[in-house]
Amino acid sequence: MKNYEKPVLMKEEDLAEGVYAASGDVTSGGDCWTVEPVSVQDWNGSHHVFEIRCRHTNAVEHISSATTVVLTFNNELTDAYSEFPASFSGSTVTVVRELLADAYNSGDNVTYKVWAKSSDEATTKALACTGSSITCTKTVNVQGGGADGN
Repeated sequence: MKNYEKPVLMKEEDLAEGVYAASGDVTSGGDCWTVEPVSVQDWNGSHHVFEIRCRHTNAVEHISSATTVVLTFNNELTDAYSEFPASFSGSTVTVVRELLADAYNSGDNVTYKVWAKSSDEATTKALACTGSSITCTKTVNVQGGGADGN
């Protein structure tokens, strides 16, 4: 376990350069979330419904202003949407869940739905998510308190 060392600040009058104490990488992702798309209804009358289960890692706490989930399906899509802004192209759906700079703690869960449709009912029912990824936009926590300083 590391011991706390109080930072030392020095004031230099003749220098034009400074360092912001809370600076750091605030746009990396994938290191804090896992994503699991689960088929919850293969036909709702028009679409196949998937639940997107996101889980925050136990190793990091920070402020997040957005997550982006990319899903890849086994067939071309003719329509896809979500509760959050979504776009689709070919067999890929991208969902951007913008947040209000929420603080995420170890083990937090987020779930939402994605509706996907293929060329006909049989193909839509047979849709399967063959790949998924998630990225996170981290925001500096100027109030402190996060385990990793963000």
